[in-house]
Amino acid sequence: MSQTPSPRRRPPWPLCVALLLIPVIGVGVFTWCGGIAASASKGDPVQVVLGAASGTRTVQAGDTLQVSAEGGVLTEVTVTDPGGRRLPGALGDGGSVWTSSEKVAPETKYSLVARTKNAQGGVGTTKESLTTAQAAKLNKLVVDPGRQGSVVGAGRPITVTFDFPVTDREAVLRGLSVTSDDRASGSWDWGRDDIGKDQVTWRPERPSKPGTRITLRAELSGVDSGGGRYFATDYDLNFTIGRTCADSAAARVCGKVHVGDPVVVTASSVRGKDERTIGIGDWKAGVPAGGETAPSRRAVDPFQSLV
Repeated sequence: MSQTPSPRRRPPWPLCVALLLIPVIGVGVFTWCGGIAASASKGDPVQVVLGAASGTRTVQAGDTLQVSAEGGVLTEVTVTDPGGRRLPGALGDGGSVWTSSEKVAPETKYSLVARTKNAQGGVGTTKESLTTAQAAKLNKLVVDPGRQGSVVGAGRPITVTFDFPVTDREAVLRGLSVTSDDRASGSWDWGRDDIGKDQVTWRPERPSKPGTRITLRAELSGVDSGGGRYFATDYDLNFTIGRTCADSAAARVCGKVHVGDPVVVTASSVRGKDERTIGIGDWKAGVPAGGETAPSRRAVDPFQSLV
């Protein structure tokens, strides 16, 4: 005689509370799910509270994040952004608070895992998330060379041009770094482009050898460029130093400009911002070989092969 199996008792769902703060520009949206796993009956679980280091529960873009423990202490705190990058920080006041050492970025969801201990020795783990609102004002930038993985001439500077004025230049420079295979050093100089936009340029102390890989890292997400105008993302650029006319396998034609015969001008190759090659190839005034009626150029890119 078959028996109807008794229904399994489903474990209670963890308490999930969504706190939507007043929708003001720069106010964060908190989502909390009580994933507290404390040791059996060892006192009350520790309550974990998120907020700004200034003491407010609202976390605006550019604020420093603070995690507080009520009814115990924090033993470990991990905060990550959607890309898995950790927000650095440290415990303080005997473990009662954790404060980030970097400011939070606008419109970014941060995930928190906090391990806690209460007064009775009971341990627990709390998982929470916080999403910062979009900043009221944003700044963006354009980098030259502008194409990822491009090949450029030796000594080519790196320029970063900003859509809006940068008044906190020190904060921006702290987020900019340039590295290269040959560990070349260089310096940043501020100026303006031809239409008056703020621009900072990195120039190497000496030209790098062909084949050298150079990387620009602009860690600017959440950085205030001045006047509350934030960057919303980080930027990366990688490029390689190519051969010049002098050491190119195509040197026999690279940079030779013909006016009749023989060659009267030999010019170095120049690559413009739009990646077009200027001054490379054979060019003859008058009617060239092949019977064409207009001047022609046979372009040879000296940057196609690397050391």
